[in-house]
Amino acid sequence: MTRSSIKPATVLLAFLAFAALTTPRSAVLGAANSREGCLNQWLFNGIWRVQVTKVEPYMNGGQQTGWQVTEVWRNGTSQELAPSDSFLKDQVLTLNSGTLVATASTTGELAMSSVSFHDFAPAAQYTHVQIFLGTNIDPSNKPKAVDIIFDAARLATMKSKPQFTSSQYNFHVKLDCVASGKAAQAEGGSAQIAAGEGCMHQWMANGIWKMRATATASDNNNDPTGPQIGWMITEDWVNLASRPLAPLDTNSGDQYLITASGQNTPSSNSAGTSMNMQQLVFHTFPPGGSFTYQQRFRWAGINPADKPTKLLLTFDAAKQNARVGAPHFKTPANFRIDLTCTK
Repeated sequence: MTRSSIKPATVLLAFLAFAALTTPRSAVLGAANSREGCLNQWLFNGIWRVQVTKVEPYMNGGQQTGWQVTEVWRNGTSQELAPSDSFLKDQVLTLNSGTLVATASTTGELAMSSVSFHDFAPAAQYTHVQIFLGTNIDPSNKPKAVDIIFDAARLATMKSKPQFTSSQYNFHVKLDCVASGKAAQAEGGSAQIAAGEGCMHQWMANGIWKMRATATASDNNNDPTGPQIGWMITEDWVNLASRPLAPLDTNSGDQYLITASGQNTPSSNSAGTSMNMQQLVFHTFPPGGSFTYQQRFRWAGINPADKPTKLLLTFDAAKQNARVGAPHFKTPANFRIDLTCTK
């Protein structure tokens, strides 16, 4: 696995959390270290591409208690990464009369955590809804900007992590304008992970492992009458090596499920799905041995109509192939399976 099986419950706090409206800070946050844009405009800082698509009232029953902002995030680097690796700080929503901070409530903090610790494959996409709560919300006091902020000074001390390529590494998105044309197109683009391509029921091999995906199903947490909280992919695996092996012995990484809308969720996205994957990565296969299991993928706000379209399985082939006396991969070692075709 590429990350701990238990994800942190909270995000790093870089601002003092407060629950009420404060004095306006938009002019400060939209300063020299912030790139400014509009709704539907992709902003890029050399690591992350972010697009804010809409802002809506957040309702608790019939009462508005805050606002919610929908954001689309993409990993612009060539390695697996989470926004927390770039020291993402609290988001700030500026209203006409003041500001709201994302982590000023438990609900907002949990929402921040869902994007901050979300693992992205290169070029992967994730749609995030950030909640901002306050007291005595006035629906006529409209949001006018949202700021997505990083701790660049702290990141600069971590030379092993991807670095910002622009001095405008924060994003200041004005909510009273809408981008179109070239501004609404993503800049540049990191290449997707190189992988062998296949379809459902098609065996794929990388010199150490042979595998195929055979079925997709909704994940109702083992309760057929319960709500859908994710998806399950049934997989068959076979050990091609001449020695007993577990996938963890061969530098296996995360799996990623991609949906029709572009949503990309890793197998390490929650404690439950990480523990589920341990069934595979710690399973010792005898030479030629096989194993069948279901990998779960879960994320907040799942849309059952947004069907899975691709499955990506990753391995660190460079690290494995550098090991003396160990089985080596044929490259590319990764598998990308199109879940909409069958062979």
